[in-house]
Amino acid sequence: MTDVIPPKPKPSGAKRRKFRDILHRLTLLAAIVTPLLFIIAALGAKFGIWDWRFGLGTLSRGVGLKMLAATLGLGILSVIAAVLITPRKGLWIGGLAALIGLAGIAKGAATQKTVSSLPLIHDITTDTQNPPNFTGTILSERAKVKGVNTLEYKGKKAPVGENSPPALVSALQTKAYPNVRPLVVGGTPDVVFGEALSLAKTMGWTVKDSNVETGLIEATATSFWYGFEDDVVIRIRAAEGGGAIVDVRSVSRVGLSDLGVNAARISTFLQTLAG
Repeated sequence: MTDVIPPKPKPSGAKRRKFRDILHRLTLLAAIVTPLLFIIAALGAKFGIWDWRFGLGTLSRGVGLKMLAATLGLGILSVIAAVLITPRKGLWIGGLAALIGLAGIAKGAATQKTVSSLPLIHDITTDTQNPPNFTGTILSERAKVKGVNTLEYKGKKAPVGENSPPALVSALQTKAYPNVRPLVVGGTPDVVFGEALSLAKTMGWTVKDSNVETGLIEATATSFWYGFEDDVVIRIRAAEGGGAIVDVRSVSRVGLSDLGVNAARISTFLQTLAG
């Protein structure tokens, strides 16, 4: 009598479902940990737990970008598993992770594009021939910052790109931000000084020094993420024929490119002051 070999049982769906569930858990973990990494990196730098180079460079740009890629990959795999393995569930987990990964990578690419499109400068002023100078408190604070950017403006040069010769900061600024110019307003310098001082506080800057006699207002603007500090000096002088001339200079304490933040800050301030 010939032995009858029973048919080989079909693979149970239990293993596939177990794989899907484990994948979903890993994906959800990545979707939670990845944004937290960027938050911790930024706030750690802001509160002095570690140097900004470690927070922005090592954690955000180094580990963070790898985590975003992993989160995107896990998200895509989770979506596929949720669709192919019955009963279908967990589709939202994969979608969420893929969205986080894709959004983060897109944000990084947009930032890099901005860096590439702008000159590597961080010292912006409305008067490139005779820029306002800082005094007192801000000079003392900057002296304590490791790797602080220089405030010497005359003859200051900056790299314009890889394998390109350096160029004057003033020339690079004029080309990149042609609308950053002095503002002439009506009213006496004293009145304009009071308005400018009030506006600086309204914009959230920390005023360090102000002197109506010299017409100088000095303040620091601090970013929420990473706690980057940019120092601002406002100079108000009498204009020929009446009114006042307002000049503003905004300088980042650290870093090469300011991503256009200093120019945008000056423009916003002057437009608001002009009413």
